[in-house]
Parts: sequence; structure tokens; C-alpha cells
Amino acid sequence: MNKDFSKDMLLNMEAEKQIKILYTLATFIELNHHGTDSTHFHKLQKYHQFLEESKNEFIQKLNKEFHKIKAIDYQYEIYLMNLERLLGQSKKEYDFLIKTKDKAKNKNPVPKHNIICLLDSIRSAHNVGAMLRNAECFHIDSVVMSGLSPKADHPQVIKTAMGCEKVVSWEYHHSAVEYIKTKKDQGYEIWGIETANDSEYLQSIKTLPSKVILLFGHEHYGLSNELLQISDKLISIQLFGNKNSLNVSIAQGIVLNHLSKL
Repeated sequence: MNKDFSKDMLLNMEAEKQIKILYTLATFIELNHHGTDSTHFHKLQKYHQFLEESKNEFIQKLNKEFHKIKAIDYQYEIYLMNLERLLGQSKKEYDFLIKTKDKAKNKNPVPKHNIICLLDSIRSAHNVGAMLRNAECFHIDSVVMSGLSPKADHPQVIKTAMGCEKVVSWEYHHSAVEYIKTKKDQGYEIWGIETANDSEYLQSIKTLPSKVILLFGHEHYGLSNELLQISDKLISIQLFGNKNSLNVSIAQGIVLNHLSKL
């Protein structure tokens, strides 16, 4: 990476060429494990300073992402991902391929499904954030964290939830068992999602109760014996590989996808 472009040279290039130069240098930094104090990173920083006044909307977006970088970590990966997307397809192709309603106002909102997802001692903030996002995508009533689960205002949960923690109703209860006992008195059915011997396959579920709580347990140990005993029904996902389980956030997404269509 010996090339060093002056400001005039860089600004006289087409936007696509500028992005390619940024990408080549950025991937070199990552592959060779250079830090933010390296000469190569300082060169990348200098190029973004040169492009600070660019009118190109993609360059402007890259500049914003670059300014968030404090280390060669998660945020740097997001910056690289944006570079790859810009080089892989034009804006016209992107708009054609990707459907999004993130910024659209829904004039006819779909009623929320009367489903509560209870996350008991799911220790990974990444998983909790992903499960909040699943809940928003499938329009689920609310999410309850209990036990060792981090709350929705945890910084790592917020990072993965991508704003869904602000729109999904959530609460925390120390004891999942006590919370469930209260909700049973209110007419809720309790369905435990677990790979137990007496579970029903998700695909066989054809009807949904008017009010139901879905229980999701610890990443490694699953649902506690107390929660298994208090469940009205146990549900598992039929798998065909050698592994007998899925990541808990992926399992939740599959379950919600099926149940939200009933």
C-alpha cells in the first residue's frame, strides 16, 4: 500500500474510483491487523478528510460511518460492509433488490399478535437484542426478560436491537416462575420452546390460543425444570442435521414466523 494520493488527485476521480481506493486500503488494514495508530489507518483518515465536502451521498454516508470508528472492531466491520455494498451494486440495483419499510409510516397498522416472549436467563446481550428485533418484525405484543437476561437498555442489546428496543414493549422480572403464575391467572397459556422428548413439533401446531407466553431459556442449559413443569405445552423445531439445537434467537425467529401466520 505504497500509493499515496494527494487531495487534488483524489477529488478529481469518479466517486466509484474513490470508493475503491478506500476499500482497498481498509481491507489491507483489516487483513494485516493494523490498528488505528498505524500509518495506514492515518492515510485512510486523511482520505476521508479530503472527501469531507464531497456531494456524493454514498461518500457522505461512508464519512459518517468512518467517524464512528474508535478501534478495529465491530464498528470498523460496519464501515467495511458499507464499502462492499457500494462496490457490489448500484443504488438503482439496491432499491430494486431490497424492500424496506423502515422509514415508511404505516397508515393501516396490523394488530399485534397477543404473544409474549419470555427470555429467561439468556445471558448474551447479542441474543437478547436479536430477539427484540424478531419480536418487532413479527409484530409481537411484548418481551419479558428474567433471571440473568440483560435488560433492553443494556448497550450491547441496543446495538443489536437496532432501535427495536424503543418500539417493542418490554419489562424485566427477577423470577420467571412468579411472573408466569400471575399471567396464568389472567388466562395465558404457557408454551415452552425446548427440545424435550415429549414436545410437539412446531410444524404440527395449527391454532394459536387467544393469549400465549412463549418461553425461551439459557443458551446452553435451556429451560429450567421449574419452567418445564409449569408449561402447558412444549414445542420443538424439527431438525434434520446432526446438531440437536439452534441458536436461541434463530429458534425464536422460526417459531414466531410460523405462529404469526396462524
